[in-house]
Amino acid sequence: MTMKPLDPVAMKPEEKKALSAAIRGLRTHLLDGLHSETEQTYLLSIDAAKAGLDEVARERRARLEGWIDEQVRALPEKQVRKDSDREAAKQRLRRDAEKQAAYTLLTRVIMLRLLEAAGLHKPAIVTGAWESRGFKELRELAPGLVRGDRSEGYAYLLQLVFEDLAIELPGLYGHAGVGELIPVPVDTWRHVVETLDDPALKGCWTDDMTLGWVYQYWNDP
Repeated sequence: MTMKPLDPVAMKPEEKKALSAAIRGLRTHLLDGLHSETEQTYLLSIDAAKAGLDEVARERRARLEGWIDEQVRALPEKQVRKDSDREAAKQRLRRDAEKQAAYTLLTRVIMLRLLEAAGLHKPAIVTGAWESRGFKELRELAPGLVRGDRSEGYAYLLQLVFEDLAIELPGLYGHAGVGELIPVPVDTWRHVVETLDDPALKGCWTDDMTLGWVYQYWNDP
């Protein structure tokens, strides 16, 4: 049975202000967190042959560095005349990949929160965060997934939902390109979800302009 979405309700001025602060704060947190996690996961400051990475991390690092090298080769020659120019370009492109991953993660979580508020996705997993109905059901039905996982299975559950939503919303939840090679630390997942679950933002999730404001606040820090 198809559920009828709730009628949109505009957010209040104080909610809009809270959304602005939340998105700008999350931007800083995400970019810093993903940058540090990428370095720690791939040991990019160490030669790949000496980094001692496992097979998965080694393959993903090679794909990330391959993408960066390809982008550098596509730059005009006058921009990369010296080794220092090439190194600066590589660092800038890595940051671009991290920024893409951060924004993709944020908008995916926000869209899911909007769908939950409209009654179009049940059970909720962003509404209520680690105390959400959907997460409680996962812990009851599949305790093995929770045991030993730093996110208690929450990151796994989000990924399952994102993959399911990719069928109907491929533009947002489908393949994210190089951004998929950027690892997301568990603490960052938790911070994003709990920040967006703040009661001060409740009215934002019934406003059909929310995604537009998120885009503006993200790009105008």
